[in-house]
Amino acid sequence: MEKIIKLIMCRDKSIKINLDDQEKHTIEAQSRSITAEKLYEIMSFTPGNKYAVLSENECNVDVQVLEFFTELITEIVGKVNAIEIKVN
Repeated sequence: MEKIIKLIMCRDKSIKINLDDQEKHTIEAQSRSITAEKLYEIMSFTPGNKYAVLSENECNVDVQVLEFFTELITEIVGKVNAIEIKVN
């Protein structure tokens, strides 16, 4: 099943992370960090899922920060999408 991860930069410089239009997490402007465990939770990983990453920055704030997180999650998603499910 295809899942869409969308990162949205807010006016207050926090980043909302949605999975299929459902808000899953907010990266606060003060901390700017996320753990691997939290990403795993956000993705609701199930074997066979494929992910795509989108970003939105309508306020055009902290562009480089949003790009960093988008690239990071895109790289992780690329590795997850490459996992092959073997059926016995």
